[in-house]
Amino acid sequence: MAMVQAFAGHLSDVPLKQAQAMSRLNDKYAPVHASADVSEATIPNEYRDKSAGYLDQLLTKEGLDATKLGWDWKKDPRAEKPLKGEWTETKVKDENFKEGRTVLYLHGGGYFLCSIRTHRWASWNMARFGGARVFSVDYRLAPDSPFPSAIHDALAAYLYLIDPPANSGIAPVDPKNIVIMGDSAGGGLTFATMYAIKDSGLPMPAGIIGWSPWLDLLHSMPSVLANAPSDYLPADGFTQGSEASLKNLAKLVANATGNDERAILQTLPSVQYYANNSLLHSKYVSPVMEENLEGACPIMLIAGDGEMLRDESIVFAQKHVQASSPVHVRVYDDMPHVFQIFGFLPSAKHSLRESGDFIRKVTLGGEGVANKSFERISVKGERRPLEDEVVLDWKDRIGRLGGGPKFLAKL
Repeated sequence: MAMVQAFAGHLSDVPLKQAQAMSRLNDKYAPVHASADVSEATIPNEYRDKSAGYLDQLLTKEGLDATKLGWDWKKDPRAEKPLKGEWTETKVKDENFKEGRTVLYLHGGGYFLCSIRTHRWASWNMARFGGARVFSVDYRLAPDSPFPSAIHDALAAYLYLIDPPANSGIAPVDPKNIVIMGDSAGGGLTFATMYAIKDSGLPMPAGIIGWSPWLDLLHSMPSVLANAPSDYLPADGFTQGSEASLKNLAKLVANATGNDERAILQTLPSVQYYANNSLLHSKYVSPVMEENLEGACPIMLIAGDGEMLRDESIVFAQKHVQASSPVHVRVYDDMPHVFQIFGFLPSAKHSLRESGDFIRKVTLGGEGVANKSFERISVKGERRPLEDEVVLDWKDRIGRLGGGPKFLAKL
């Protein structure tokens, strides 16, 4: 915790490019588990073209043109470079393994840090516990390639898996045998990708999993600040640094004129690298803003009770408690953000098994999952129901920067 906290605490103290390089220090020598087979893959650019066709329709429907996006995403020179991926599977297939079962893994890192290699620990664990082949995709990162580049690449990877080219050496994967998952920003991207698939009328995956998913880029929930002492993320929220910290933004909001919060938001410094302020309310940027889950696949959210993003998973579940789509929440006592990385902890091991069980249950041949389950899990693995009112005033806070002026004023 101290090591990760020290790294995160210095992100705003160094130039952005240096921070990005620091996050990928182990890329060249990233270890591959002795029991794993890893192979590289390249997704042909035709899949980015297919993805762009669907995404363009969705953004047009949302009224998000190049002016509102702040750039022409269809002319990103970085999209001309091949989209890389990496397959991970176990060398020895045990009774959990099922041919064709596939996990599409989207790594975390605030949409501007890390890579598929920094997250080999995650892809290996899901191959092992999920009895699946895992495909990790090296989607483009902000700020060089901001929203919607990450969704563009993630959707391209999904289209590649379900209908690969004849010379790819891989068989098409039945969407009902695919689970999309990710951690932190990758968890948020997982939800956004699922929305894009659903809203485009494409075949739905078997399920999605978010580990500490970043669902609310407006930082509207109280745990962002309340849980700072027990987490390792930057204490004022995972924003662009001190200029856009919640405390500084609170001062600017207090001095702003007018009552239109969205108009005020446009006058503030950029809050996130990933998307400009006018986009933070979009469900494709902040997935907690989704109002209708009908037609969604089974969903699992796993969060730590001590993490700053805890409330986002809980509020998502509470918001959709009446939805017909299965939603399952696991909140682990005392755990920080993406605690699965601390693999020696009993809670980390428990959540890895929980994720693997979900993958096997929702894919072909599995027994399926219940419609809803909201649970807390102790450090000893004991289960108990999640309370109904964990996040107070969430309906007043959601969709408002820092929870709105009423709560920002307290900073």
